[in-house]
Amino acid sequence: MVKIKNFPENARTTFLGSIFKNSKQSEWNITVGLENYKYSTNDQKYILKHARFSNMPLLAKNRRFNQTKEIPPYNESIITIKIDDFKNWKITTNKSGQYLFSHIVSDLNGIHKDIQIHLPQIELARVLFFHNAYLSRAALIQGKLTAEYYISPEEYQTIIHVHEICNFPPYQYDNVGMRRLLAWILLDTEARASYESISKHFLSEQFKTKTQTVWNFNFAPPSLVGAEITMKVYFSAKNQQYYVNEIIGIANLPTDISNEVIFCSPKFTVKNSYEKASGSSGGRTSSNDDPTIDDEKEADSDRKFTTIESPKITMSLASPFGTKKATLKRSGKKGLPNHNDIDVLPDHGVGTGEATIFGEIGRGEFENVQDESDYLEFFMKRFEAFKVMVEQFVSQHRIQPIINIHKLPAVNRSKLHRTHDGNPRCIIEVQFSFQGKKFVILEIDTSDNLKPLSTLIVKISDTNAWNTHFPTFQKQVVKRSLRWPTAKSLQDIGIRKTFNHPRNLAEMTESDEEFKNWGRRFGDVLLSL
Repeated sequence: MVKIKNFPENARTTFLGSIFKNSKQSEWNITVGLENYKYSTNDQKYILKHARFSNMPLLAKNRRFNQTKEIPPYNESIITIKIDDFKNWKITTNKSGQYLFSHIVSDLNGIHKDIQIHLPQIELARVLFFHNAYLSRAALIQGKLTAEYYISPEEYQTIIHVHEICNFPPYQYDNVGMRRLLAWILLDTEARASYESISKHFLSEQFKTKTQTVWNFNFAPPSLVGAEITMKVYFSAKNQQYYVNEIIGIANLPTDISNEVIFCSPKFTVKNSYEKASGSSGGRTSSNDDPTIDDEKEADSDRKFTTIESPKITMSLASPFGTKKATLKRSGKKGLPNHNDIDVLPDHGVGTGEATIFGEIGRGEFENVQDESDYLEFFMKRFEAFKVMVEQFVSQHRIQPIINIHKLPAVNRSKLHRTHDGNPRCIIEVQFSFQGKKFVILEIDTSDNLKPLSTLIVKISDTNAWNTHFPTFQKQVVKRSLRWPTAKSLQDIGIRKTFNHPRNLAEMTESDEEFKNWGRRFGDVLLSL
C-alpha cells in the first residue's frame, strides 16, 4: 500500500493534469485530481493536490493511496488490444487540456468490438518510459541520455558506457529487467526518438503565468506495431465511449535490437556483483513498514535506498536480447575503451526497483516493472549437465520425456523466486514413464550458489493430480526457502526421493567416469521406487 504524505486517506486518483514549476523552485510537479473518501460536504469530495514528477511510476488514474480500509473496486473493464500503428491514432484533448490518443479498437478477447477509446498520452509514456525517478526526471531534460551514456556498437554486441556523472541508481543495473528496459530506451530507434520527443515538446510548449511555468504533457509515441496492450477502461454512458484508466501490461513490444548489450562502468566491481540479497548491495534497504513519500522534503544522497512496493507493469519484448555488466580492465588509457578493454562481470548482483527521491527521510526505489520476455531459453544452460544426464538415460531406455522449465512464483515478500542477478529462478520439470511407473524429476537453478539442492524424484500414480498440484508445489519450494516439500505434503500425490549431484559438477564432462556413474545411480533410484 503506497502512502503519500500530502494525500488524504483512501484517496482515489481521478485525473492527472498539467505539469508545473513554481517560479522560485526547481522541482517539477504534476497536478493530481483526487476523490476524497472522507468528506463532510460535496465541495470537499473532489480536491486538487500535486506530486513531484519523479513520482510518475506511481501515478495512474483510479489508483488509491493511503488506504486504511477495503473499499469496493471502481467499475472498470479489462481489455487487450493489438496496436496497428500509433501514427494512425488521432490526437485529441480533454476538458482540462490534456492530450489523448483516440482510436476505434476491438478487444482481442472478443468482448468489445469496434469501440471508441481515449488513452491519455501521459499514461502511455508512463508504462513505456517512467519506470523510475531518473527516467521520469531525465525525460524533461534535453540531451540528458546523450550526456550520461555513450554507445559503442561492435560486431556482435553493443557496449553502453555509463559516464561517472550518470545518476541512474547504480544497483538497478543488477536487475536484468531494468537493464533490458534501459537498453531498449537507449538503443531502439523508435523508443529513443519517442523518449527524446518529450523534452522537445516540453521546451517548446511550456508557458508562464505570474507564479508558475506550466506544460500539458505531449509526446510522439513509437509506432508499437503488433504490440498487445492490456488496460483498465471505464465506459461513459453519457458519451457512449471508453476511457483508459491504466495500462497494466504490454506484450510483444517491438525492438530493432538484436545484439547482446553490455553496460560498462568503472564503478561496477566484482565485489558488489557478488553481494547477497540479504546485504546492502547498491546501498538499498527494505522495510516491513510501508514508507511514506514526503514531497515537502529533499533527499539526502548519503542515505540508503528504501524499496517502495508499487503495482507492477508487465512488459515483454517481441525479441528479447541479453544484457550484462562490465568494468574496465585498466584506467588511464586514452580514447574510448572497446571490447578488449572490458571485463564482463559475473552477474550475481541484486536489485529490483525504480528510484524516487522523496526527502531528507531517505531515498526510495519503486519496484514497478516486471519483465515477462520469453527468455527462459537463456537459462537452460544452467541445467546443462542435468539435462545431458537425463537425455542420455531416456535415449538409452527409449523413453519419450516431457521437459518443461518454469519460473518460480513470487510468494509474499520473499526474494528467492529470483537469483542474485535479478533473473527469475527457474525449476526444470521432466515427466516420463519407466518400466510401467510414472516419474517426475525436478531440479532448481541454484547457480548463484545460494545453497546446494539435490535433485528430487517423485513417483506418481496420476499425472493430472500432479499437474493440478504443481503450482502449489512451486509455492511451497519458495516458502520453505528453496527446500523441497516434505514427504507428508506429497503423500496424496506420490513417493519422493532426493538424488545428490556429483562433486565438481560444473567442471565435469560427459566422458568423465563420475558423470557416467551419475547416470547409473539415477537409474538405480528409479528402480528402487
